[in-house]
Order: sequence, then structure tokens, then C-alpha cells
Amino acid sequence: MNSFRPSLSAVLVCFCNVTFDAIMYNLTWVVRQGTYHLVTPWCLRLILPGTKAPATLTLRHGWSRNMSVGTTASASKTWRAGQERTADRPGGENKDSVVSEGVEQKQSVIGESQSRVADSEGRLSARLQDDSKQMTKIGGIAIAQSIEERGSTTAAHRDVPHHIPPPPVPPPLHLDYGPTPTIPQRLVLSSPPTLAAYMQLMRLDRPIGTWLLFWPCGWSLALSAAPGCLPDLWLMTLFGVGAMVMRGAGCTINDMWDRDYDSKVARTVGRPLASGCLSQFDALVFLGAQLGLGCLILQELNFYSVCLGAASMGLVITYPLLKRFTYWPQLALGFTFNWGALLGSAAALGQCQWAVCAPLYFSGVAWTLIYDTIYAHQDKYDDVIIGIKSTALKFGEATPRWLAGFGMTMISGLLAVGHNAGQTWPYYLTVALVSGHLVKQIWTLDINNAADCGQKFRANRHIGLLLFLGIVTGNLLKE
Repeated sequence: MNSFRPSLSAVLVCFCNVTFDAIMYNLTWVVRQGTYHLVTPWCLRLILPGTKAPATLTLRHGWSRNMSVGTTASASKTWRAGQERTADRPGGENKDSVVSEGVEQKQSVIGESQSRVADSEGRLSARLQDDSKQMTKIGGIAIAQSIEERGSTTAAHRDVPHHIPPPPVPPPLHLDYGPTPTIPQRLVLSSPPTLAAYMQLMRLDRPIGTWLLFWPCGWSLALSAAPGCLPDLWLMTLFGVGAMVMRGAGCTINDMWDRDYDSKVARTVGRPLASGCLSQFDALVFLGAQLGLGCLILQELNFYSVCLGAASMGLVITYPLLKRFTYWPQLALGFTFNWGALLGSAAALGQCQWAVCAPLYFSGVAWTLIYDTIYAHQDKYDDVIIGIKSTALKFGEATPRWLAGFGMTMISGLLAVGHNAGQTWPYYLTVALVSGHLVKQIWTLDINNAADCGQKFRANRHIGLLLFLGIVTGNLLKE
């Protein structure tokens, strides 16, 4: 009886494992590419009689649609070796009969599991065919998706790691100022990248535009001062800050309109919007802040000046668009940039002295046509490719003759200003110096050299300063 207990233990263990495996077969389903596999991590263990360590019989649980079950070669060898050892011992026949009986029970359980799985597979196949015929209509569009497609999609998503991709990193800001950057450029270089991008957007690193916008305001304020007096320092400060803010707003509007064009021009490809450092929404919010600050500055002036200043906003917004339709966008820029010639007199006197302000305004427009045509020659080759128009392309090789005509118009207007304002000899001496400066610019200009055009363009800030000093000194000598 004692010799029978190991075989009985083997049968009981085998029966329990087979039963548990059968349950696991029905619970663990994996759908892969339309083929259903039954997976179980469990092993069937048989404690062979007469051995000190239990031998393991492992079944390979990989059932495809034909529902075949196999055993590994090592498991078969182990099973045959156990049978041989059992047959050689006394009472082996009884043990063999018990083991055979256990195997038959195991095979019957597995057969029942196979039949249940086959039935389940048949039901699922029928369900697949039914679901593949189902149509879901959304907005009048028929969409059919079978369970196989959904299963493969689910498997594909399961293989892909679920994580939130990091936000895109904006490209680095383009700050190439050469070996000797100016003080404003050093200020931008020492600022945090985000702040530097906004500073570059409003051109704080290139203040030449601010000077060119401010000087007509300064001329008008100086001409409106009382005889023998300096211009109002408070108004000069307001107009100086306002010129910086509104020039920045104008550059922001220009870059928002021209973002796609700037990305195709070598000189402007590094601007914050063209390079992607700032978005259109960032620029729009920043523009609102600049215009808000400009309105606060304008509120410090009288009501006449507020209305006159607000009237210039149409020019500020539409100027960048004109280069798409006309060869004279520089003329529109002249009307915009020299609005301060009217606004300065209105702020100082409460009204415009049209006999002085009108010729001053048109002199400034002619001056703008000179320096901005020179500026446009820097990009004329790129402008031809992308379809941008300018006076540089309009005039071509005849540019010096056109600039000479604009120079004569400017000087004539300044002489009329001096006569109507009762200016003294320092003013007329300054006008002569300005004439000489313009002659030198036009005579030595190389319209096919971008570096020379840039240098001549920046030199115009000296003309503005020179004329301002002439007006102030001439006014101080008035009786």
C-alpha cells in the first residue's frame, strides 16, 4: 500500500493541474492579427515515483485555428524515461496502470477544453462576420469597421508607448552683430532669450528707425518754441519714448504681414517671426501692449494732438501691404514716418502752423524717399524672386537721378520752412551742410553693394541731428 502512494500523488497532482489549466485556457485569450491563441503560464508537473526530485512535464500551449496541442521534445523524453524506470521496479504494472489512467483523464480534460474552445471560436467567427457588415453613419458618411480592424488598431496602440511628446523647442534667436556690437545690441545680447526676441521684434537692437521717426517730431517742436527758447523738454521726452514705442509697433505689424516673405530673404530670415522664435499670437499680444503704451503717451497731449495722432494709425497698419501692389511703398512710408512734423506743432501750440508744418512735412517725405530707396537696394534681388515691389526696382540704374530730384525737393522745402518760420543764418548754414551731405551720399552710392547701401542708409541719422541743431541755434538767435 505504501508503494502505491507516490503514484496516487502523481495522479492527484496531474488531475489538479490539468483542471486548473483548463480553467486558465478559457480565461486567457489574446487576439493577434485575427488569429486567436490560448496562452497559459502554468506547467503540468508529474511527480514520478521513485525519484528524489520531481520531474516536470511542460506542455507547449500554442493553439492556432486547427487547435493542435504538442509537447516539447524534452518533455517527451522525460515522460518516456519515467515510464521505463517505473516498469523496472516491483509493482510496476500497477503503477503503469495508475499513470496510464491519469494520462487518460488528463487527455479527456484537454479534449473537453479543446471542444469548448472550438465552440467559442466558432461563435467569435460568426460575430466577426456580423460586425463587419455593420455600418455606422456619422453626418451622412458611412463608416464600417470590423472587429479585426479594431483589434489590430488596439494591438498597434498597445505596442506604442503612451507618453506626451515634449513641446517643440523654438529655434535659437539669430543675433549676429559682428565683432563690435553697439550698446543697444549688447543690451539685447545680455538679455534672456525670450526678452531678447521681443526686443529684436521691435528693433531695439537697431535704433536707426527710431531716430528717423523722431527727428521730424524734434524739428517741429524746435520750430514751435518761443523765440530765444529751447524746445519743451517734457514734450521732447514724450515724443522720444513715443517714437521708440510706435516704431516698435510698426515693425511688429510689418513682420506679422511679411513673415512668409522675410523667411525667403537672406537679410531678414533671422527675425523672430520668420525664424519661428515667436508666434503670430505672441506678436499680436505684444503689439497690443505697444499700442496701449502709445495711447497712454498720446493721452498726455492735448485733444487736437490726440485726434491727429489717431489719424495716423491707418497709415501705420496699411503701409506694409502696399509693397505687394505698388512700386511706391516708400512714398507711403514717408507719409507715415513724417507725421510727427504735424504732431509736434499741434502738441506745442494746440494747432498746426500749416505755413511751417506743410513744407516741413513734404520735405520729410522726400527725405524718406531718399534713404528708404537706398535701403531697399539691399534686398532687390530677393524682392524680384518673391514678388515684392519697391522704388529700388522701379528706378533701377536710374536711382541716383531720382535721388537727386528728391534731394532738391527736400532742400527747397527746408528753405520755405526757414522763410515762413523767420529763421536766422545758423539755420540756413545747416541747410547748406545737409545739402552737401546728400550730394556726397548720392554721388558715392553703389546701388549694387548691399554693405554700402546699409552704411549710406544709417548715415541719414546725422542729417536729422544736424538739421535739429540748426533749428535750435537759429531759434536762439531770434529777437
